[in-house]
Amino acid sequence: MNSKRKGSLAIAEAIVFFVNKNYSVFIPVSDCDKYDLVVDREGILNRVQCKYSNDIGPGGGYIVDLRTFGGYREKTYHTKYKDGDFDLLFIYCGNKTRYLIPAEKVQKRSQIMIGNKSWNEYKC
Repeated sequence: MNSKRKGSLAIAEAIVFFVNKNYSVFIPVSDCDKYDLVVDREGILNRVQCKYSNDIGPGGGYIVDLRTFGGYREKTYHTKYKDGDFDLLFIYCGNKTRYLIPAEKVQKRSQIMIGNKSWNEYKC
């Protein structure tokens, strides 16, 4: 599965999750924002970045890359997310576990290892 399909899978799972919570979900028209969805959670709008991981790292956790990639044939680049890019991070893992993490917990990091005890409080 290529990275676009993985991203689409994470977005689809996030939509199902939020709709089941009876929240309204809005999808941006363009694909150039740092977030994938906007969710109305009881009158509060949250920008949601969605990630998928099936990459198992040392210790058995899932590695989640927290950078954006872009570029063209001769040059590619990656940037870390920064304050204000999104409000919530939704992660969908290959074992079908989901996490909803406040942005301030992950911003300015390149990656996290999910599925270990330190992130269990954000499992949803």
